[in-house]
Parts: sequence; structure tokens; C-alpha cells
Amino acid sequence: ELMRARLSEDISLDELAAEAQLSPFHFARMFKQSLGVPPRVYLTRLRLEKACELLEMTDRPVTEIAHDVGYSSNQVLARVFLKHRHMSP
Repeated sequence: ELMRARLSEDISLDELAAEAQLSPFHFARMFKQSLGVPPRVYLTRLRLEKACELLEMTDRPVTEIAHDVGYSSNQVLARVFLKHRHMSP
């Protein structure tokens, strides 16, 4: 929920672990065990899901959407999009 709430921010593993009251090592291990992917990969998935939703449902520029989901530019979003979705935004 913290990742969803702060999607546009760069949330550190330490912050996530502190929220769960675990050490970063144990948090990362338990997170991957529970969700099947490390926290950073999960955050990327959340960001891409939100970007897809905004691209489909709004007429906002890709640059704005990139910033809304935590990427510094539309080029960064395009790289991540290409890597994970095999297409451009």
C-alpha cells in the first residue's frame, strides 16, 4: 500500500522495511517469498500498470504521465515500457 500511495516517489528498501518493522534483509526476503518478485520489480510493475491506465483513460502528455508514476522523463518511461511491455507508450 505504501508503494501505491507514493508511486511517484523513490521509496527505499529501508523505508519499506521500517514500515513493516523488519530489517531490510528480512523484508526483501519475505516480500519476494510472498509476491514472487523483489520490491523494486514490484514497484516497476505498479508504475507500469498506472502508466497504462493513464495512457488509456486520459489525454495527458506522456511526459506528465511519466512524472506521475515516478520517472524523470518520457524517455525513461519509454525504456522501461519497451523492456517490460515490448512496445512504446
